[in-house]
Amino acid sequence: MNTTAGVSRAGTRRLHLLGYALLALLAYVPVLLTKPGRVVADTKTYLYLDPGRLLARAASMWDPNIGMGTVTHQNIGYLFPMGPYYWVLHLLGVPAWVSQRLWFATILFAAGMGMLYLLRTLRVRGPGVLVATVVFMLTPYTLDFAARISVILLPWAGLPWMLALVIRALRGSSRRGSESWRGWESWRYPAMFAIVVQIVGGVNATALIFAGIAPVLWILYAIASGEVDWRRALKVTARIGLLTLLTSLWWIAGLWAQSGYGLNILKFTESLRVVSLSSLPSEVLRGLGYWFFYGIDRIGHWTEASVPYTQNLALLAVSFALPILALFAAGCIRWRHRTYFVMLTVVGVAVAVGANPYDDPSIFGGLFKSFAETSSFGLALRSTSRAVPLVALGLAVLIGVGVNAASAAWQGRGREVSGVPLRGLVLAGLIIVLAVVNLPALWTGAFYTQDLTRDEAIPQYWTDAIAALDAQPHDTRVLEVPGADFAAYRWGQTVDPITPGLMDRPYVARELVPWGSAASADLLNALDRRLQEGVLDPSAIAPIARLMSVGSVVYRADLQTDRFDLARAVPTWLLLTDPVPPGLGAPTGYGTNLGPMLRVTQDDELQLALPADAAEPPPVSVFPVKDAPSIVRTANAAAPFVVSGDGEGLVDLATIGGLSGSGVVLYSATLASTPAKLRAEVAQPDSVLVVTDSNRKRARRWTGLSDDYGETERVHQSALVKDENDNRLDVFPGAGTDAYTVVRTPGVAVSTSRYGDPGFYQPEFRGSRAFDGDTSTAWEVGAHTKVTGQELRLDLDRPITTDHVNLVQPLVGPNNRYLTQVQLRFDGGAPITVDLHEASRTAAGETISFPRQEFHRLDITLADTNVGDDTHAPNANSVGFAEIRLRDDAPGATDVHADEIVRMPTDLV
Repeated sequence: MNTTAGVSRAGTRRLHLLGYALLALLAYVPVLLTKPGRVVADTKTYLYLDPGRLLARAASMWDPNIGMGTVTHQNIGYLFPMGPYYWVLHLLGVPAWVSQRLWFATILFAAGMGMLYLLRTLRVRGPGVLVATVVFMLTPYTLDFAARISVILLPWAGLPWMLALVIRALRGSSRRGSESWRGWESWRYPAMFAIVVQIVGGVNATALIFAGIAPVLWILYAIASGEVDWRRALKVTARIGLLTLLTSLWWIAGLWAQSGYGLNILKFTESLRVVSLSSLPSEVLRGLGYWFFYGIDRIGHWTEASVPYTQNLALLAVSFALPILALFAAGCIRWRHRTYFVMLTVVGVAVAVGANPYDDPSIFGGLFKSFAETSSFGLALRSTSRAVPLVALGLAVLIGVGVNAASAAWQGRGREVSGVPLRGLVLAGLIIVLAVVNLPALWTGAFYTQDLTRDEAIPQYWTDAIAALDAQPHDTRVLEVPGADFAAYRWGQTVDPITPGLMDRPYVARELVPWGSAASADLLNALDRRLQEGVLDPSAIAPIARLMSVGSVVYRADLQTDRFDLARAVPTWLLLTDPVPPGLGAPTGYGTNLGPMLRVTQDDELQLALPADAAEPPPVSVFPVKDAPSIVRTANAAAPFVVSGDGEGLVDLATIGGLSGSGVVLYSATLASTPAKLRAEVAQPDSVLVVTDSNRKRARRWTGLSDDYGETERVHQSALVKDENDNRLDVFPGAGTDAYTVVRTPGVAVSTSRYGDPGFYQPEFRGSRAFDGDTSTAWEVGAHTKVTGQELRLDLDRPITTDHVNLVQPLVGPNNRYLTQVQLRFDGGAPITVDLHEASRTAAGETISFPRQEFHRLDITLADTNVGDDTHAPNANSVGFAEIRLRDDAPGATDVHADEIVRMPTDLV
């Protein structure tokens, strides 16, 4: 096929100039007109607060200012290019909002220029070049990250550059003889490739790895098509690999250090199931599929730009029209490289779809799912939607070459402009219009979600408070309370808390994703959990603060507490001031107005319980901690305070004054691998041993700041179905279950597939509640979700013989949805399906008969409800059993009962 489409040299130049102008217009003008004067919470707030301070810290993988000291995650990547960019513009006095717009617009423009460079490398000319470039540059994929993590768009923008440079490196090697293609010329394009990777790959390795599929695929394609032999391809690959490794070693070393010495934060962020929910092939072809793009909470959509892509029929039609046109072109054109770009599209879709549908993936998806669930590297690659750029590139090139093919077919059949058929130009213009229409953010200003924007200047009361904190000695920390899912203030959301970005004094606060060490995060979470759930004894604040070397406690009252159900402003203020807790000094307030609440009404029992004259607190208050010790200090090793427990136990001890001594505080579980040393510590004459019921064996999740703990488990208990949200913080990796508080249920063991609401843990609905003899308690499961297939299992130490079981469904709470059918399975045998009637919803229960048999195990699987799988209100309540009455036929036998006995840690026995 003639990819030049009959374009003259002069016409080509004019088209190039027109293309450059159009790309600049589309990239810069709409973005600069988007929400002028508003700073968006993109990537790292500290880039806009004080980029120089961020750069000074980014060079070190150890940051003593966050989380009581932490190995940083990704910060080293900001050394280049994002950090220097914002630092220079900050020095030049450019407003932060302008810097942000120029940054994002330049990413778009660089992507477009990369496409022009790629198509020139492929010797493609004609109107299709501009079409392919605009379609790629205006892919909706950019909306996934524009407002929150634009740095992840760098590999997308660098993708066409990387592919073009690999092609040129291979062609140069093939074109020149092996003798003449030595010296610096043979390293030219590999070096340029390495520089591009250095620019685009420093922060997110996942996006870079997926983008790297395209050049790797080209090398294989070039060998298979005979364009280059495997020896020369191997040489080029070696050069590229060597130079890329050398130029990227600075950020690769950072990833190595974080993975080896920091917390594995991948465990505490989104799960593979969540990521896989929206990565449908149809969404991937549209340039979408990123799970966060579709998110919504009580305030609104996380990405406002997502709404028209799911609700506007015209936009839906356009967004599907573009990939359909590209696939149609792929089936019609004859072009030597068609195979590669079709293959790139197919591979991109397969990778981007990943494990979707999670419960029934394809063969490839199943392999990836297994890899991601059993490997840290696989888990790092779980965000498969970051492979969408491969699809966007493949489709853009195919549609562009298709326009050229149509234009060439019209050559000499009508009016021409600069050697290009007018009909070809019209077709190109129509597709460009479709690409523009497919990105409404160009004219609606939806690149940046309103919720993620704020005024250029942060409130004066915050700058005053932070300046006062930073002016104090830096030998103690600043503790901010309450914890927050994200730093969402009433005056604007910054995602990252602003305080550590504006001062050098060490800082600590509970965040959704834990920082620091496992032990420090566990202690911090234990303190904040009580505050969030309204059960904190204020007398514990000062002792825990001293243990953490906190010299100032900052109460940030201007958070969006209504949005995330955080500890509320007035009740927390009363806790901290009525009276001021012992060990804290009188607060210094900053600011006078908390600002307006959001759209969430909180007229509930907490609000009604407040005194009528309760006043709002200042937005920021600083409480000095009396007698706060220095971060670097000594403790009496001859009088150890040995605690059998974890952070929860320490907070309990602080409540009763148990942390007032001068001895070193030790967890007994940290010495589990050296029992002789543990016994020696306890045997010291002045030692104190405390055994608590904390450090429980239980599930733990990281989707909120409360209701994060599951039921206390038996020693060998595990869920019948893998719980993707259960990611326990391994505070004591060397300890066995004897260091944990567990439960015993003599004679029986109850296990479930799930219990409680899927959005958080509700141990009060655990499986054993169906065997406790109390109809006011129950095993419940599946609020707001499907319940078909959920299961409860009873294992008996001794077999029983019977022909019936009595079932009582929950009697307390809403019951618009209830069970109508279950399956019974005995000792793993064939299931018996039984119907449930109205009697099962009474305290007397419904007696279900079955063939008399002896068994050790009973499985009950939920098979149907009165509304099927409908989970919409008012049918959103959970279902389950208040009682499962089962007894042996032997005379005098009683109902099977699950008596829970809590066993304290036995590591010191």
